[in-house]
Amino acid sequence: MGKRWRTVVLLVCTYALVAALPVRAEEADDLVHSRPVDAFTLTPDWSLEPYAVKLEAALGTTRSVAAVLGDANRPIETCSATQQQALPEHYARTDFPLGSGQILHSSDRFCWDEGDSKVTYWVPQGITGSSDADDDGLWGENRVMLVSWYYDLTGPDKGVRVSFLDVANRRYRHVLLVEPTRTTTPNYQAVPIHAGGLAWLGHYLYVTDTVGGLRVFDVNRILEVSDAQDVIGKSGNAYYAHNYKYVLPQVASYVHSVAEKCVPSATQLCFSSLSLDRSTTPDTLVVGEYRDERSADAAVDGGRVVRYRVDASTRLPVLTNGKAVAHDAVTSPRSNVQGVQTWEDRYYFGRSSNRQHSWMYSAVTGGATTTNSWAVGGEDLYHEHGPGITAGKLWTVTEHAWSVDRGTFIDKRAIFAVPLTEID
Repeated sequence: MGKRWRTVVLLVCTYALVAALPVRAEEADDLVHSRPVDAFTLTPDWSLEPYAVKLEAALGTTRSVAAVLGDANRPIETCSATQQQALPEHYARTDFPLGSGQILHSSDRFCWDEGDSKVTYWVPQGITGSSDADDDGLWGENRVMLVSWYYDLTGPDKGVRVSFLDVANRRYRHVLLVEPTRTTTPNYQAVPIHAGGLAWLGHYLYVTDTVGGLRVFDVNRILEVSDAQDVIGKSGNAYYAHNYKYVLPQVASYVHSVAEKCVPSATQLCFSSLSLDRSTTPDTLVVGEYRDERSADAAVDGGRVVRYRVDASTRLPVLTNGKAVAHDAVTSPRSNVQGVQTWEDRYYFGRSSNRQHSWMYSAVTGGATTTNSWAVGGEDLYHEHGPGITAGKLWTVTEHAWSVDRGTFIDKRAIFAVPLTEID
């Protein structure tokens, strides 16, 4: 079937699906709407950097990304038959059937070491890679992916770990994110955030802090510590990180809010996912907001997507009068969006789910969404660009290993990609 006729069939099926979905009468329409940006200004805060410098000097154990990859201690595995069932080509919903032209097929896929695919208290969320970090898609000589995991267990919060994956050698190692303490003796603490989105720009790793905005970590300052104790920070003459061998210190924040809880409103944005758009000039950071339902408030609706321009040389947000001012903002007509990517003025919304497949929506500003199949438990999005920064592969990581009540092992954790051009 030709692309033109496939698109016609897809649109017919999409509108049938949209009509079937329950929408309250007071809710907004099925369009992506442009919104004002004034409320989404970020204030840069680099006050942690001198403490990170002192910490680096005190430990004297700075390691490169290549060194961490060379010390990778866990294998990337081939996905099992059960794990593959989470992928979009195995879409199996009968309540919202899709036509064959709406079924996406993964072009690449792999899974975690058995310990990580089954663990209950570390949950994967954000994803980025060396294609965000550098134009040639590599970091040095390595094709790298980074995946964040948040700690979800009562007791001391171990914060966030980031998996550094060496794609070619099919191995990875976890690195713990830490925040330097503002103390005379150099020290650090865990970073207790959800880390739902990642973007790697130059030597800076941006991580979403749902309430606060963006936290910035410097991958040129990875530090090796003792992995002998399950404690955090300095103890005696050594530094520890909950049995992890490497830590990645925070150096800055771009602050949106200081509230204790994020409640989406016209003036408060929840920073849920993050991606980089290299099709714009300059590049833009793409912040997605998760909402578990649509809203009668048109300023919020199913969640916002807000973009910030990035300086081509510094790889930091462009400042206007000392602030990072949003370049543009839209509301999504779809809720439960865990990952957003933009490319050549089109928005891609990855909807989340629990034990069933969900949907990948796509639209331009002012347009209605089209619908394709998506994963079980898909999270953040990462566009690994093609040669010459052309359309490439759209990656995500799926989060579910257990049912919501953790009583049933469902084994649905995977990392996969679909060709961006296959998403209508």
